[in-house]
Amino acid sequence: MHYVIVGNGVCGIEAALAVRGHDAEARISVVSDEHDHFYSRPALMYVFAGQTSLRDTEPYDRGLYERLRFERVRGRVVALDTAGKSFRLEDGRIVGYDRLLLAVGSRARPAPWPGAPGRGLHYFVTLQDLEGLDREARPGMRAVVVGGGLIGVEVAEILLARGLEVTFVIRENWYFPLALDEREAAMVAEHVRAHGVDVRLGANVEGIGRGADGALSAVRLEAAPRAVAEPGSPALAEAPCDLLVCAIGVVPNTAFLAASGLRLSKGGAIEVDGGLRASDPDVWAAGDCANVTWADGSRRPEQLWYTARDQGRVAAASMLGNEASYRRGTWYNSAKFFDMEYTTAGWVPVRLDWDNTPLEPAPGVREWFQRTPGRFDSQRIVCKGDRVVGFNMLGGRWNHEVMLDWIDSRRSLAFVLDHLAEAQFDEELSPRWRRAAAPRA
Repeated sequence: MHYVIVGNGVCGIEAALAVRGHDAEARISVVSDEHDHFYSRPALMYVFAGQTSLRDTEPYDRGLYERLRFERVRGRVVALDTAGKSFRLEDGRIVGYDRLLLAVGSRARPAPWPGAPGRGLHYFVTLQDLEGLDREARPGMRAVVVGGGLIGVEVAEILLARGLEVTFVIRENWYFPLALDEREAAMVAEHVRAHGVDVRLGANVEGIGRGADGALSAVRLEAAPRAVAEPGSPALAEAPCDLLVCAIGVVPNTAFLAASGLRLSKGGAIEVDGGLRASDPDVWAAGDCANVTWADGSRRPEQLWYTARDQGRVAAASMLGNEASYRRGTWYNSAKFFDMEYTTAGWVPVRLDWDNTPLEPAPGVREWFQRTPGRFDSQRIVCKGDRVVGFNMLGGRWNHEVMLDWIDSRRSLAFVLDHLAEAQFDEELSPRWRRAAAPRA
């Protein structure tokens, strides 16, 4: 049996390891055009900042392929022929398969603004994106980062650390509304501004200015729908720009599948069943490129490191012929906004729609919120009825596993508040959590 895995990120490598663990004789080929070895994509910002090397982000030693007899295929897939059970690489080579896993991840959403394409435009998703940005970003340049998510704030941080002047443009009325409420986002924006970033909220990009030589000169801004930034506001002033980073999200890296016959979602994700099998019986898809069912019944890709890992394992089991079905457990994630820690677990409602429309809380939902006076530190606990269903924690280090256990055990708010310090992950001399406010609706 020849298993071919396209993509050597966490999803593809976990699948390859799982297949080899259950089939010592299988032929396993791993295809990638990015890097010879699996590396930790979330660590790219630290590579750019010089805090670690690319090789130090590789979780496995470089003898892994030889030791486990993985065949390395370097090249970019440009077309898939499901009828012929083969695909074509950019250099014309044809690779056949018996069973195929597409773990091709995602790519940056292209900048849609007039004048954007050209010299000075960058993204920050792939290793090639990092290399391009690293070559061009120089101290003293005026950088504009567009997009109020995790990638955007990471890029703002590393460019500022390199000595660039950074303007951070966010369409929404507050930063990262998919994860933060207005109080939390205001604290993050205050923290980021305190580091020296010019944060522009409620601002849409109208167009990109370039000089006669094609070099970037400015980013033209306008008020976003229902924006708090009114015309004439300093937030909407034209932002001088020598370097532009577009961080407005990612899309499935599936353009090469347009003529494959595989069923794709409207957004380009590969439609899969519970076992992550695609519409062709010998093709599977997993990770950022796969359209899966969420807890609320909607279908969309999951773009998290640990869900890609888990999907790779499930896809491998399904490819091997075992009964396997992907069901994600309770949500959790962690990140950093400069040096402000962020931990979330469970269900935390979104309070702002994409067009800046405030969203009302669901019936029966109440929240307990506390910000530590004088510190960039807050806790938000979400309850449905008498049980805790979600956490949003900023400014400290928290153990999501403890929080997930409380959610799964249907613990009450009173119990959680009495034991919350037990979930703290902070170092010995860090300030300990204390309850300083009563629950509020």
